[in-house]
Amino acid sequence: MEGRSVDMTRSCPSPAPAESVMDLDSARGPPITINELVQLSHIGIPNDQVTWSRVTMTSDKWIAVRHDNRTDLSARRAVVTVLSPIEGTISYAGSTSADSVLMNPSQALIALKAGLRFEVFNLESKELVNKVKFHDIVVHWTWLTTDVLAMVTDAAVYHWNVNTRKCSLPPQQVFVRHHRLAFTEIVSYKADPTLNWLALTGLTPEDNRISGVTQLYNRGENLTQCINAHACCFSSYHFPGNPWPSTVFCVSSREVQDHGKVHVIELGPYKTGNFALRSSYDHLHFLDDLERYDFPIAVEVSVDYGLLFVVTKYGYLYICDMETAMCLCCTRVAVDVTFSAVLNTNTQGLLAITRGGQVITVDIKKDGFISYLREQVRTAYRANKFEKMICQ
Repeated sequence: MEGRSVDMTRSCPSPAPAESVMDLDSARGPPITINELVQLSHIGIPNDQVTWSRVTMTSDKWIAVRHDNRTDLSARRAVVTVLSPIEGTISYAGSTSADSVLMNPSQALIALKAGLRFEVFNLESKELVNKVKFHDIVVHWTWLTTDVLAMVTDAAVYHWNVNTRKCSLPPQQVFVRHHRLAFTEIVSYKADPTLNWLALTGLTPEDNRISGVTQLYNRGENLTQCINAHACCFSSYHFPGNPWPSTVFCVSSREVQDHGKVHVIELGPYKTGNFALRSSYDHLHFLDDLERYDFPIAVEVSVDYGLLFVVTKYGYLYICDMETAMCLCCTRVAVDVTFSAVLNTNTQGLLAITRGGQVITVDIKKDGFISYLREQVRTAYRANKFEKMICQ
């Protein structure tokens, strides 16, 4: 696979006119559109503070940014800005002493971390929902569900149910970190919808490359396994011919030289009437130069389209078939480093944030995608299948 040029349009509901994402010939590229929704510098976010630790996007609903006060650089308290990327509007702005902030993926709840203290507030009612003082330093944290916050320490992983109507317990230990993650930087923690399957991912520099390790844990059987993977996600996916949907684990990794893989693994337990559990993979070709080492930073699934998206640090997008893991096409969607990407539930494409402060949406041109599969990939069966799923 080679990076191909793309067709682009531009949409800029942000407070100031945005620059175009890139200027590339779109004659032969995969049929996608790339629109810039927001330029973070236009809403007061300094460019040097558009980083993975300061800008968080847990879903396509909100982006939360912790940044310095631009008008008073001597201020001791930072500023929290919460915006809706789809609408391009600011939902909340205020000061905080927190060192990290996370918006709930679906509700107007904001979680604040200040050292060992954690607090959750309802932005609409201005009420404190829950708070706790933890006993150990948290190196990574994230929302797993609407109610559950996950906290990762150097030794273990904890879950905290912040909904006091359902649970009033402090964070509970779920599993111990594997020794292979001992010297990694934790960058991701994912769970399936039932919170039975969990995956903790860490990265570490190693011999001029970045190695990724993911610890897969099954709560029901108390089993753990480590695999080489830079990014992963879970999905509930209904394979054709099966009466029941399956829990699927999707993984992408960068291996030796410029080779990598994408895996689609159906997890147990086996459901009566379904076909045998399946595991598929395909090879990915990474496009490097002498100055950089590219690797996957996000994996997302469009259940409606039957597609798997792999996004890399240097802005490449791989679109794969969920049924077979076959890589259908690859193209570059950002010229800056990309550090966050989630599914755009409105369009079944992607939302991504770059170090240049761009919030972009990457979407598939439905009719053009089907034609591209017929002409470029030459897979009539898949083209017919996607035509039924995407163009319905």
